Amino acid sequence: MAAGLGSFGRHNLVIHPVLGTRVTFTAVVTNLEMESDTRVTEDHCLHCNICVDNCPAGALNEEGRTDLRKCMEVSQPFGANSFLGYLRKFVNSSAEEQEGMLKSFTFLPFYQALSGAREYNCFNCQKLCPAGRHESVTKPAMAG
Repeated sequence: MAAGLGSFGRHNLVIHPVLGTRVTFTAVVTNLEMESDTRVTEDHCLHCNICVDNCPAGALNEEGRTDLRKCMEVSQPFGANSFLGYLRKFVNSSAEEQEGMLKSFTFLPFYQALSGAREYNCFNCQKLCPAGRHESVTKPAMAG
């Protein structure tokens, strides 16, 4: 928001004026002198509550806050809490059982999650948000 890229929606995600919630933000660190874009002051959220009504975890029930614990419990079934339970079972198992657990299909989703899954949401709020969905949105030309 401070960079002028959009406004917060009811789902607590940034809504770009044209692209809606279907954007990914990243950063470049530089020491170049640059002017900031003008801060977006208009509200791009349609206040339709589609995101709230369709959140499978009820993580958006409190205005202005996403309950990340609720969100992660639903969207990350192989996240930290589940992995800790798996580790407890692993530690209390025999060497033979441990070898079997590491070779089982139960372990693979944990391995994948630990290997690089960095997202914390199920994307329902982004997928269902109608902001930015209109015919005037066109794909930007690719620089070539």
